[in-house]
Amino acid sequence: MTNDNTTRKKANSVFFAAVMVISMVAVGFAAAPAAAANNPTVNTFTNTNVDGGETVTHSVDFTVDNISDDGDTDTFTLALPTQAEIVSGPSSFTIVDASGDPISTSGGPSLADANGGTNNALTFDISPATMADARDVTVSFSAEVEWASVGSDTTGDILLSVTDSGNADLDNVDIGDINIAAAGAPSLDKRPLHFAANDDTNLDSLGSFTADSGDGILELAFEQRVKDNGTVTILNRTGGEVATFDLSDAGNGNVYVSDSSGLVLLNTDDVVQQVGDIEIDGAERYGVSSSNAENSDITSEARFLGSTIADGQADSNVFQGTTIAFVNASDDTTDVTISSESEFATRGSGPNSIVAAFSTDGRATEEYEVTGDVAANFTLRNLNLDVELDSTNLTTSDALTGTVSAASSDRTVLVEAIDEDDEVAASSEVALGGDAEGTFDLGTLATGEYEVEVTDLASGASVTSDAVTVTEAPEGDLTFEDSFITQERGDVANITVNFQGDLETAYLTIGDNEEVGYETNITVESGGEDSVTVGFNTFAAGNTTATGVPTSDIAYVADSDSDATVTVHNQTTGLNNLLAAGTYPFEMSADGFGAIASGNAEAVGDLELEARGVQNFRLWTTSTTVYENVENVQDITSAVENSSVVQTSSLVEGDVLIHELSATGLEGAIRANGGSLADLIGNGVDVRIRQTADTTAPNSPRKQIDLTQMIDNGNVDVISTEGSYFIAFDEDNVVLQDDTRSIADGDAFEVRVQVRNERLLDPDEDALAEADGLSEFYETANATFEYLDATGEFNTPVEVTNAENQSISGTTNVAPGQEFTVRVRSDSDVSPGFVQTAEDVTVQPDGTFTATGLDLSDASVNDTFTVTAQQATFSAEADGTVVAADAPAAASFQVSELSPQDVTATVGDTLTVTATIENTGEQEGTQTVEFRVGGNAVASQEVTLAGGNSTTVEFANVDTSSLDAGEYEHGVFTNNDEQTATLTLEAADSGTGDGTGDGSGDGSGDGSGDGSGDGSGDGSGDGSGDGSGDGSGDGSGSTDGSTPGFGAIVALVALIAAALLATRRND
Repeated sequence: MTNDNTTRKKANSVFFAAVMVISMVAVGFAAAPAAAANNPTVNTFTNTNVDGGETVTHSVDFTVDNISDDGDTDTFTLALPTQAEIVSGPSSFTIVDASGDPISTSGGPSLADANGGTNNALTFDISPATMADARDVTVSFSAEVEWASVGSDTTGDILLSVTDSGNADLDNVDIGDINIAAAGAPSLDKRPLHFAANDDTNLDSLGSFTADSGDGILELAFEQRVKDNGTVTILNRTGGEVATFDLSDAGNGNVYVSDSSGLVLLNTDDVVQQVGDIEIDGAERYGVSSSNAENSDITSEARFLGSTIADGQADSNVFQGTTIAFVNASDDTTDVTISSESEFATRGSGPNSIVAAFSTDGRATEEYEVTGDVAANFTLRNLNLDVELDSTNLTTSDALTGTVSAASSDRTVLVEAIDEDDEVAASSEVALGGDAEGTFDLGTLATGEYEVEVTDLASGASVTSDAVTVTEAPEGDLTFEDSFITQERGDVANITVNFQGDLETAYLTIGDNEEVGYETNITVESGGEDSVTVGFNTFAAGNTTATGVPTSDIAYVADSDSDATVTVHNQTTGLNNLLAAGTYPFEMSADGFGAIASGNAEAVGDLELEARGVQNFRLWTTSTTVYENVENVQDITSAVENSSVVQTSSLVEGDVLIHELSATGLEGAIRANGGSLADLIGNGVDVRIRQTADTTAPNSPRKQIDLTQMIDNGNVDVISTEGSYFIAFDEDNVVLQDDTRSIADGDAFEVRVQVRNERLLDPDEDALAEADGLSEFYETANATFEYLDATGEFNTPVEVTNAENQSISGTTNVAPGQEFTVRVRSDSDVSPGFVQTAEDVTVQPDGTFTATGLDLSDASVNDTFTVTAQQATFSAEADGTVVAADAPAAASFQVSELSPQDVTATVGDTLTVTATIENTGEQEGTQTVEFRVGGNAVASQEVTLAGGNSTTVEFANVDTSSLDAGEYEHGVFTNNDEQTATLTLEAADSGTGDGTGDGSGDGSGDGSGDGSGDGSGDGSGDGSGDGSGDGSGDGSGSTDGSTPGFGAIVALVALIAAALLATRRND
């Protein structure tokens, strides 16, 4: 029971006795013959709420006015309800008048029966004789009362009777009520609280109770003190038993039962989280005899408090959403005030408890101060706990899956599916790893509405998902994701099977022996997944013996993370070649292969196999800085899009070279030989990187890169997706087959990739028999690159102003993305000196770089300095000058309007090239302007321009006879700029022939030919032409000048052709 004067919660009806002590305060009175005793007033009557069957001590104090003071006897009777029996007392019995003077009793006090009760009344006599008219009397006393059990809650009257010797009497005047609760089992004042002890909770001070830091503590706050009997069973969230305690073990260190209140503590040791319902059986109220006691049968859900703060504890961090346990074991109750910049709250434990709970859900993330019975500080932080569902509309055959994330890593969360009845339908613990994420799979659920609740087990913070609707799955069905699939011969064809309803097995047949000469039967077990992709290896199909491929690799689950299984039961064997190009049917049934054979397939489709081959071979380059972040083909593709990987014909010192092979039909062979193109190199695919003949020194063998050793050393990356294969290596890791030699600047290498696997090549049998060997059928792709030393230079003149945020730029031949440092250091004769550094200077796709953010505000005009590139693969250094901010800009010669640009000519032609040179600076300058072919200057001229002026330069009669046929970069270069294009030189015709042409022609020419030429030719013309030339040429083939972009030889060839044509026509 609760000892106060307020109405309390009613208990269950059980009858048992209790004892009560009553203290009564005397009644002062004055004898006045003509007046009546009146105005009975109850000053105090303690414990007006009692439990049937209890023994309770009551203290009473009441006053009655106007009692006769005539010396005759006045009798008082105070009657309690009939359920009361005074078993001890009265004690501390006193009577005083209004002046506080004592009044003696002339009889009693004694016990009496009243209104059918037993010893439920107290009676006494007084005989005051002070000759006053009347006296006011105050009576006080205490007594123990045993209250009988009642069948239901009852309210009884407190009655007072006064027989006054001289005045009118009081007869059973109702001066108050007693509320008698039906006796019952003990009950809880609030939900059980589950929290973790720490070094400051000091629970050991309660006596005979031990709690180490980290131990789980369960607090039970009963409304009444309980006996040391009964059991407490702790269940987890799904109803499983976690631990059981016997209250009779109180005092053993793990069980504490208070001897003064309804507080019970249990040490649950390492069980700190996931506590669900608490079952309390057989507990009895203290002070109730066993014959009247009723055993408890309580089930109550525990409340988890994820953070514990005790008095004097050091500052702590708490995640938002956590419910905090404020604990003060030294007090009967715990009351605290929590305040912050934007929050204020008070919390109390209530009676029979030492834990005040405070939820931080929705509270501001800031610092808080706690005062009262607990003095401490804590900072509230955001855990950012989140749950994302893969789908919110499921069928009974779909698993409920999703992802949990948080701001803090290495935590464990409890994921629960909560149904419409607030019951846990499924649960799973998920570990959030170093990335603070984790996935869950709660399996399939019955139809209905659900929410997913995620609880952080360490803090108790939780988050709830959107609603999930589960409907009945449709009847089982099998379908193909795509019923028509096209793939190249030798590749892997992916056939995706969709499962609906409760079907878990599909029977799949690919091919038809009668129609296409190949057939295989495959079973697909879904493993609970909605779709399964079957990889069908068209390289290995039909010939597992020759390829060494196990049957399980003919068809397999394409997704390595899938729980599905694929089994090949049989297939057509003995095929020496790849499956031929053509259409292969595939069919599926849930009823077995027999249903397919009898024409009862549930789904059908076609696989079209097309010719395979090598399509393209290209070279790319990038810096090691960029390549460090490349993990897959998408990374390379993205780098190409942002120009940090660029196409190249050179490998520069310190860069990465990437070979891109575009080819189809290799995936099956790759799968059969290890899973990477690297496994095919030397095993059906040959890759040779060998120095070109024209860059090899006379009488020296060609240098060849030892790609096999580089692969074995782990220095070659092969990154691929179907149809695209990238082979990449760092120049620093290049190894030559002859390790006594090294790559030199200007060495050119041809990269040759050959497909040599006979099954992939699939040559015609007759053609192979007539050929000199399989090598005639090799598929070959070639590319060439030139090795170059890394070079770079700063744009000159290097001039900056004495101000902040200055920049210095330059150019280099290294790949884009390389990062390095540029340092500016004043010369030794500059005082005060200065040093400035720009870090993370990055080479751009066009080969330029700019160091920015240089603070030269401490320098003076005309100070000189040296600028250097550091931590780069190239060396660059230049002298610079600090100039006034308004000084005219230095001369800078820019190139534009190159003509011709991309052009084709014949070896031996002479070229005429023009370009516009503009001085974009403000100062006059003189520079040497060069025309370069293939990186070599073949002509130059000195140009002087005032600031802002421009001119056209011309390079005439540039001879190409010393160049080989091929493609060259040609262009015009200044110290500051360049413009380039492609020059394609074709081999010159030898001009020899047998002169056997028939010379026919119609003679209709205009006679304008000059007849020049040497008369050579092959005579293969058709005789057309006008034949009007005068034949006066000297046969030398010389010209008097050149044509823009082409030499006179080109014009001469055209002229001879016209003459021949005219001759044929004349004939």
